[in-house]
Amino acid sequence: MKTWFISDLHLDVNRPEIIQFFLEFLDDIKPQADAVYILGDLFEYWIGDDMLELSIFKPFSSVISKLKSLSDANVKLYFIAGNRDFLIADSFANKTACKLLPDEKVIDLYSVPTLIMHGDTLCTDDVEYLKLREMLRSKAWQDNFLSLPIEERMQQAQALRDSSKKEMKNKAEEILDVNQITVENTMQQQGVLQLIHGHTHRMATHHFQLNKQAAHRIVLGDWYNAPHFLSVDKSGFTLR
Repeated sequence: MKTWFISDLHLDVNRPEIIQFFLEFLDDIKPQADAVYILGDLFEYWIGDDMLELSIFKPFSSVISKLKSLSDANVKLYFIAGNRDFLIADSFANKTACKLLPDEKVIDLYSVPTLIMHGDTLCTDDVEYLKLREMLRSKAWQDNFLSLPIEERMQQAQALRDSSKKEMKNKAEEILDVNQITVENTMQQQGVLQLIHGHTHRMATHHFQLNKQAAHRIVLGDWYNAPHFLSVDKSGFTLR
C-alpha cells in the first residue's frame, strides 16, 4: 500500500480534460492507496462551498463523488488549503469525507517525521503576496466575502486572478520560489528533516544539510499539462 501526495491541479470547468485526468487517477490508485494528501490548489478557485449549487460548476460534482468513493473504500483522505481554494470548508469536507488539515502538519510517513504544507508561506521574498494572503485569510475578510451573492464573488475572484497574473509577470523568478532560510527555519521549528509541499510548480527533490544532518525537500508538480504526483511506501518514493 502507498501514500499519495498531489497539489496544484487547478481543476477548472473550462479545462474538462484535467478533471477527467483526475477522475482516472483516483480510480487507478484506489486499489493500492492507504492515504491521499491533497496539498492545496485542487481547484483553480473556490468562492465558497455553496458554489456547487450553481449549474456552471456541475462538472465538479463528479470530483466530489469520486473523492467520496475513495473515502468509502477506506482510503484516508486529507486536504490542506492552497492560495486558490482556501475557502474550502466543512460542507466540502463532509461531502468528500476528507479531513481538513492546518497550514502546516507533521505526519508519520512510514516512520519518517514529515512536514507537509501547500508551500506559499515559504515564499517570504514575495512580500506583496504575503500581505495579500494575510488579508484573504482573515476572518473579517472571509465573512464579508462569503456574505456576497455568488455572482459578485465570482467577479471578485476573477479580478484577483487577473491581478495576480499581471503581478507575476513583473516579478523575478527567484521571488516566486521558496526562501531557503525560511525552509530551514520552518523545518527546525517542526523538528523534521523531510518536507513535502507544492505551490511553486517546480517539481524536484532538493537535498541539503540541516543541523549537520541530511535533509530534503520534495516539491510536487502541477497538472497543467499532465498529472504529477508523489507516491511513498516503505521502500521509498516516486516523484513524477
